[in-house]
Amino acid sequence: MFALYFSVTLVFFGFAGSMLQAETVKILVSATFAEGMQPLVKQYPDLQLVSFSSSEEALREIGDADALVGLSAADPAGEFLKAGKYIKWLAHGSAGVEETLSDPTVRNADFILTNMKIIQGPQIADHAMALLLNLTRDLKHFNKEMETGWHRQADLPMIQLRGKTMLVVGLGGIGTQVAERAFAFGMRILAVDPKDIPYMRAVEYVGKPDELNELLGQADVVVNCTPHTPETEKMYGPLQFSLMKDDVYFINVSRGAIVDTDALTAALQSGKVRAAGLDVVDPEPLPNDHPLWSMSNVTITPHLATLSDGRIEQYQKAFNDNVARFMSGRPLRNIVDKQKRY
Repeated sequence: MFALYFSVTLVFFGFAGSMLQAETVKILVSATFAEGMQPLVKQYPDLQLVSFSSSEEALREIGDADALVGLSAADPAGEFLKAGKYIKWLAHGSAGVEETLSDPTVRNADFILTNMKIIQGPQIADHAMALLLNLTRDLKHFNKEMETGWHRQADLPMIQLRGKTMLVVGLGGIGTQVAERAFAFGMRILAVDPKDIPYMRAVEYVGKPDELNELLGQADVVVNCTPHTPETEKMYGPLQFSLMKDDVYFINVSRGAIVDTDALTAALQSGKVRAAGLDVVDPEPLPNDHPLWSMSNVTITPHLATLSDGRIEQYQKAFNDNVARFMSGRPLRNIVDKQKRY
């Protein structure tokens, strides 16, 4: 009975003609989340969870598996799909999936890919605002000054955010959270996104990507939250920095390759960009002698904006919800368009 039911489910997911070889639904799950999924085994008696701690373990078990939960950028997705002839769903543990989808055989394969594009939004948005405040309140300078005592002379200007304009580029799960936080600071929010975005209290205007250059000139702060795709590769180059306001603040919490690092460096050195907060860089990591490391108006964090005390719990809930949806034939959340790569 279950096999018949699940074949209908497969049609729903776009896998018509793919039949399970047995009634058991086998899902490989990263060891980090395996224990937290045990209640689902009681809820769905036909669910078989198999924990893995490495790509090698996953490859040994994937031959008859229906799904894999906890994929990382370092995992060989192409090998998984080749060895797992019944795979219908891969659940990625990151918001950015460009490395996984850089392989055209993976992009064109008949399976569903999900990611954490909404789940990671709150902590990355917190980090974006922390980078901005670190620069507008010159905390980087005063933290260093603590080593020698009481000093009141700031290095960078002390800036009030209220009344300033922020341009959020990429109004997805991260960008919307950034916009809400900036709005709470009294900022005017503009945005750029290829999608038609429903009305948001926080955002005054959402332009399409071809409006980016025009909108850059209105912003006191530019925050990049757009995914890395072939279309966004080095999207911020010499032209874009030249179109920005003098003394603009630039924040990047997405991917380093979206920014032409040489162009950003030149804009900072010339004073066109007053300061930059970067959780991501290109290349990553930067060479030890790169000039960005020594600039007093630059803060770099090592691609860790996604980390938080609530991260594992958030991921667990998201994975469990999608496993339950997979087992009951309901649409999965956070489905990636593999051709668009986000």
